[in-house]
Amino acid sequence: MTLDMVDAVWSAMRKDEFYSPGDLANTLGQPTEAVVRVLEFLSRYGFADRVTERELIFRKVVSALSPSDALRTLRTLLADAPVDADRVTSVSKTPRHFDKF
Repeated sequence: MTLDMVDAVWSAMRKDEFYSPGDLANTLGQPTEAVVRVLEFLSRYGFADRVTERELIFRKVVSALSPSDALRTLRTLLADAPVDADRVTSVSKTPRHFDKF
């Protein structure tokens, strides 16, 4: 999963609409499995909501920053503050979670 793929899925989702991985995969011309991984990532970190328990149906969280904007903000905060980057990443274990998808 790349940031470009995350941005593509995020951008393809419109406000107040519901999407299955197949819908987005067809729209983007990407494999359904890749779209599922991105949607699970977006859902896990608050960029999208899974709206049903039985089916993989998602919607964009309209009030959320885009994933790219969130990453830029995090990078800016880490660059501007005297923070130990290893400590920050080890708290959330984000790199391991990201690699799982």
